[in-house]
Amino acid sequence: MRQGGRAVLGVGGNIGSGKTVVSRFFEEFGAFYLSADEIGWQVLSEIADQLKGRFGEVIMDGEDVDRKMLQSIVFSCEENLTFLNKLSHPLLKRKILKRINQITSGMIVIDAALLFDWPEILKEIDYSILICSSSENKKERAVKNGMGTHVFSQILHSQQSETEMAKQATYIINNNGTVQELKEQCHRIFEEIKNDC
Repeated sequence: MRQGGRAVLGVGGNIGSGKTVVSRFFEEFGAFYLSADEIGWQVLSEIADQLKGRFGEVIMDGEDVDRKMLQSIVFSCEENLTFLNKLSHPLLKRKILKRINQITSGMIVIDAALLFDWPEILKEIDYSILICSSSENKKERAVKNGMGTHVFSQILHSQQSETEMAKQATYIINNNGTVQELKEQCHRIFEEIKNDC
């Protein structure tokens, strides 16, 4: 735990692993919830003109960036993904760090797929949590959330393997069982961290 009675938890893992469900459990237990995705959506509006310049009007839905359309375009080509990441990640990481620093006490949980790709964010994390799940379960969850299997495969392929991420994780949660089993794992970790604090 850092000075001033604050503990920062980071939850990472592949697409469809269950990061948001886990993060929301920690919120339910009393942590302040931060979503890298939600902050990322704010960033899209700030870089909309550059995105339009690269990908055309097709990525726009009125005044807003069409996230699904952008996702299908960037994950179909490595160059497009690199372009988006170079443009969006510095802004996104700055915003996440700003939000972390605005909260000076209590427990914070950051829901971030790319947690283990971002050393600047990891440096601020007191406890990193990796959510692991079978490929079948990941795919099933992603499809249930409205994602096509092709886009799912492309996103998964672009992400680090669980084996690589595990090297940097304080805790590993296995999400192949029931929701109740998942919640119990989260609660055990929450209590452990709370006792550390």
